[in-house]
Amino acid sequence: MITWMQKHKKYLIVTVWISSIAFIAATMVGWGAYNFSSSASNVAKVGNIDISINDFQRQYQDIYNRYNEQYQKVLNQNLDEEQAKKMGLENEALQILIDRALLENFAIDSGIRISNEDIAIELQSFDIFKENGKFSRERYEEFLRQSRMRAADFENLIKKDLFIKKIIDSLPSMLTPLEQELFTLPNRLEDRISIEIINNVRLNITNDDLQKYYNENKDNYKKDREFEVEIIETKIENKEIVESELVAYYDVNKSNYTKDGEILDFNNIKDEVKKDYQKREAQKDALKTYNDFKANKINGDKITISEVDINNEILNALNTAKEGDIIKPMFNGDKFVTIKILKKLPQQTKSFDEVKNILKLDYEKTAKQDAIKKEAESKLNVFKGQDIGFISIDKTRQIKNLNEFEVQQLLNKIFTSDSRNGYLLLPNKAILYKITEQRIVNKKIDNKELEVFKNIKYNLMERAILDFLSKEYKIINNLKKDS
Repeated sequence: MITWMQKHKKYLIVTVWISSIAFIAATMVGWGAYNFSSSASNVAKVGNIDISINDFQRQYQDIYNRYNEQYQKVLNQNLDEEQAKKMGLENEALQILIDRALLENFAIDSGIRISNEDIAIELQSFDIFKENGKFSRERYEEFLRQSRMRAADFENLIKKDLFIKKIIDSLPSMLTPLEQELFTLPNRLEDRISIEIINNVRLNITNDDLQKYYNENKDNYKKDREFEVEIIETKIENKEIVESELVAYYDVNKSNYTKDGEILDFNNIKDEVKKDYQKREAQKDALKTYNDFKANKINGDKITISEVDINNEILNALNTAKEGDIIKPMFNGDKFVTIKILKKLPQQTKSFDEVKNILKLDYEKTAKQDAIKKEAESKLNVFKGQDIGFISIDKTRQIKNLNEFEVQQLLNKIFTSDSRNGYLLLPNKAILYKITEQRIVNKKIDNKELEVFKNIKYNLMERAILDFLSKEYKIINNLKKDS
């Protein structure tokens, strides 16, 4: 945390406004149910510093948004609250606030003081509040309105940040010659290695082997989940719409039609606006249908639906609802569906014969990996291998029959192990390695590496400082998750 703050200390409070505005829409995230073991207004207390519910929720929302952005980029999906819980984002958010409170306590007890003038100077340095290069009171007040914060609360956040910045500025920023020597040692160490790649093993798979594997893993071979339901569909009608209605809809929702921060012209996106308008009108009709359905004024079609016929959102709703519940209209394909759950059918296991072909492929992967591992362990202390010369952890080099990822995995394995020889198990292969010689080479440190080593030093100092302060200041955690 300190390392990050040192690199970005000018922008710490700027991130707060993003979290604050995001907090307006926090109800879109299932916060879960919390209770508090003591004060109903604080989630924790560190020394003399209280951590409020709002502080916690802002920090949690900020972390949630950042992880969600990565999920969208890497997995092309949104992070949901259940995944966030499993990842421990609540604890991460609280720990960040506790660490900051520890530093703030220490700053106050060390005699550091922050004046109103200090806060004003810092506030006027933020570009988001400037207009034509000068601080704009109007922009600042508009920000406060959007984030639903009082000026006193936001300026108190600035004050807390200034405390921490003064502590950070007091930390030494240079590396001593001895520290440089120690930090650069891993990058100057080179190993001469011999390797042998194992990827060809003979397998003799019998029907008994497959039957045993099926018995042990049959829960992985389930039929699609099915539900007996009563369903009403509300399709989107492709009817003519008066353009004035579309323009009125666009005027209210134009912030949804942007590119590179600019609102798109209505005439260029008329077809898209029309589709959205029709979808909204269909949703209105579906909600009326839902109310009539609940009041037993109308009936739906009784059918059996499979999980492959619906999207994940509807499937999640079916899984969490009870038999007899009526699920509010949800969009599926080109229509809204309102569903009453009549019966959740038990998910059946596919028979051995139904999955035999795919079962064989799955078993072959497992059996091959086991056989490769067994052969690698048997040859570990007797193989000679091929001498590929000297390698170092910070140099990517080509090795015959290995791709770049496999080479990097091998380097990580060798330079994080304390054994002279070993093996790296990869999908469909194992790489035996043996260190035959070691040497330390002279190497000039460039500025980029120097910054990395400085950050390592800050990380070590961070942990030492926070460990010390956590013993000096009492930490009371009032946050408890309802079971």
